[in-house]
Amino acid sequence: MHGNRLVIGLDYGTTYTGVSFCETTDTEAFGKNIEVIKDWPSAHTMIGTKEKVPSEIALHDNTKWGALISSNVPRHMWTKLELDTTQSGETVKIMKELSLDSRGPSRKPVDIIADYLTHVKDQLIKNLDRQFGKGVWGTLPITLVVTVPAVWSDSAKASTLEAVDKAGFNSTVFPKLKRTILTTEPEAAAIHTIQSLRGSVQDEQFAIGDGFIVCDMGGGTVDLVSYRIAELEPTTLEEATVGSGDQCGGSFVEQEFLKWLERRLGTEDFVAIAGARSEHLPRTSLPAKVSRMLQDFVFEAKSGFSGTEINFLRLPAPLNAIVDDELRGIVDGEIMITSEDMMEMFDFSLRRTYELLLQQLKQARRTGKVEIKYVFMVGGFSESPYMYEKIKAFTEDNGLQAIRPAYAWSAVVRGAAAKGLEGDGRAAIKNRKCRRHYGTECMPIFVPGKHRESDARICSYTGIKRADNQMRWLVNKGQDLATKADSHAKCAFVHFFWPGDARVSHMGLEACEFEKAPQRSKDAGIYNVATLIVDLTDVPQSAYTTCVSPTGRHYFQLCFEVEISVQSSLEYSLLVQGVRYGSVTAKYT
Repeated sequence: MHGNRLVIGLDYGTTYTGVSFCETTDTEAFGKNIEVIKDWPSAHTMIGTKEKVPSEIALHDNTKWGALISSNVPRHMWTKLELDTTQSGETVKIMKELSLDSRGPSRKPVDIIADYLTHVKDQLIKNLDRQFGKGVWGTLPITLVVTVPAVWSDSAKASTLEAVDKAGFNSTVFPKLKRTILTTEPEAAAIHTIQSLRGSVQDEQFAIGDGFIVCDMGGGTVDLVSYRIAELEPTTLEEATVGSGDQCGGSFVEQEFLKWLERRLGTEDFVAIAGARSEHLPRTSLPAKVSRMLQDFVFEAKSGFSGTEINFLRLPAPLNAIVDDELRGIVDGEIMITSEDMMEMFDFSLRRTYELLLQQLKQARRTGKVEIKYVFMVGGFSESPYMYEKIKAFTEDNGLQAIRPAYAWSAVVRGAAAKGLEGDGRAAIKNRKCRRHYGTECMPIFVPGKHRESDARICSYTGIKRADNQMRWLVNKGQDLATKADSHAKCAFVHFFWPGDARVSHMGLEACEFEKAPQRSKDAGIYNVATLIVDLTDVPQSAYTTCVSPTGRHYFQLCFEVEISVQSSLEYSLLVQGVRYGSVTAKYT
């Protein structure tokens, strides 16, 4: 048991951010009394005091962030997706817009995010002061849990932690910060879901081998992972599939609305209020008139649409003076949005979510180890009545049941705090699936017929002919990774040093997303994750073997092992003759 301690959950999302906290004296209070910050500052009463705050910061005024930014002010947005190297879709468009601004290209995404999260941290501290008393909470050991997408690259995870640290979520601002943990967003949502179902009819009906898909539907992305019930009393999960996701969240409905508005009004009238055609409108700052229309659309039409409603939106000047036009649906200065119009706006997000669900379902069924029974819908977009009803019907057609747990929008950040409450050996997640293959380059002894002659190298230390550019895979994609394991792979190395050389070894950690990984490091699909820097300066000289090269030159040989733990992030340790020495640090690509 940990005694009194404070757990903080941070869910920095593509479009919205949430923060939770929980003070606990007993891990039996698992998932109980989790507080979610709701008093986010806002310039608009309709978006104040919500469970999340927009993940945006003004481009030229660092004091304006979240819901404090006026609609027509340029802002950094979707910056989270810039942390990943595989940028596509809306992220590319937004980055192009920012690059045209004089301050856009000069700042790294990590620094922009750190500026934004600094404000988030300050709001958290205000809440902690109010909840526990100023200075009192600072006496508690703190665990910080940060969520990341299931499909996040290792480099993006490292950049996320860097931004969080720069924002002040560190031991300087929180002196009693003991641990910072990464967990995936679907895993956090799954933990929250299991907690919310305990004692319910669904929980009583679970059997070992049953499974469910967590479908995390945000503003920018939809992220999915399937889970299998591994144990009961309490319910314990293991990942049944490798996670998947795409950019098809709620913001895409708003993009479709702007396209619809241009078609319905006609290009000339649309440009009169927007200043440009819908396809050319910037994502980072909309003209005031069309921005207000978009805001009205979100609050008055999109958020409550269930499939049958007809909505009317007030047109701004000069269009509010248009004579009634039945063909365009304009009456008394308002434009009508039919239910068919709304369904068309939701179509892309809905179809892509269907595809992602089917991919997960097929992947889970191929394993033969899990029977998927439920789809748990979480995230802000899941609170759309229309999306919920359509996905519910879709899942029923595929023999499943759709459930939206309590607090669906804040499920991830609530689950993050619940994750941090794990501390007495219990964990809601038993096994995870490895997202990709991980390995290192190696140089085995050359075997004619097996290795290419072009890869042949003569070792300058031993004079032995070896094969360069070969891969040694340590962990495979789809492999079960026990969450309680100290390590998931152990790799033996033999390193040679000439006298006077620095006792530091560098090795590349490679990865591959293919189902079957190639055996040569130069083959397509293999990419570098990080350079592992192994500091051997603390290893005693007695651990080295003195050798002589074919040319008569003396050198030192050291055998050591590097352990790799593939949790929500990668962790490394160094062993020499079974004893831990020095350190291993990773410089991510």
